[in-house]
Amino acid sequence: MKFRKNPDSGDPSEVHQTFEKIDINVHCCRYWWMKQWKHQRLSFPYWRLYWNKTPGAYVFYEKRVHLEPDHIILIPPYTPFYTGILSDRSDDDEPYCMEGGWIQSHEIEEFSIEQGYIQHFFIHFNLGYHFDNINPGIYPVQLDENQMQLISIITENLIQGSKSFNLEHSLAIYNLIVSAVKVIPEKFWKEFTIGTNIHKVLNYINQHLDKSLTNEQMAGMVHMVANSFARLFKQQTGQTPQDFIRKKRVENASRLLYHTDQSIKQISEECGFKDRYYFTRVFSREMGVSPARYRKNLLLNRI
Repeated sequence: MKFRKNPDSGDPSEVHQTFEKIDINVHCCRYWWMKQWKHQRLSFPYWRLYWNKTPGAYVFYEKRVHLEPDHIILIPPYTPFYTGILSDRSDDDEPYCMEGGWIQSHEIEEFSIEQGYIQHFFIHFNLGYHFDNINPGIYPVQLDENQMQLISIITENLIQGSKSFNLEHSLAIYNLIVSAVKVIPEKFWKEFTIGTNIHKVLNYINQHLDKSLTNEQMAGMVHMVANSFARLFKQQTGQTPQDFIRKKRVENASRLLYHTDQSIKQISEECGFKDRYYFTRVFSREMGVSPARYRKNLLLNRI
């Protein structure tokens, strides 16, 4: 192997390289039939990837986007979007109306097609701090042959009723997510320059949300004084350390309320709140509803 330019030492391995950190965290992956799908202002702290095998459904944010078999739809965190099915005859005054279920056999899939129902594949996921910061919107991605093959692999596993994903199926999910996200133009991403020290702290925060996290403690991790650390953190993230931690705790709580059956008390402890009542107060202030109401609303819009 030839190198056009080697470092002075002659060892190419001494060339310093940097890479963007992507931390894919998949929360759920499902394949549903839908007869009714009416929701208003869905807004959550995670991405949604949608693909419909049959046309007839749409999502709306600033404009209506139809879910067609030749497109993947990406919806980033905190996009307040609406959903609907063109043939839906539900009450217009009702903000939520969902009727559907898991497709866990080819017979169910064929029956739903015969009935004119929508076949809806979806993934909920996060990409880590930097890549979860993107302008709200609905991003259609033209489906290519490789992505269609990945969807076929994943949906077949779901149709078989599997609730676990082996290496092949997990890699297919990750591949599908990355292949879709990379199509989004760079101009839509919010730009933050995150240095090595703040990256280290962000990773620590994400892994220790259940612990006490003071500015002094985090500053000590990167050998800085607390005031200098706080200024640098805000410069690079746009938020103070404690505002960031509070937001991450609420985000984590919202995911647990959606994707687990843990009690509100258990969730408050896992997310680092000193008691359930303090958790309820902070969550309500950040999300506009109490944790209990938030979870109840989610039962109406599981997708």
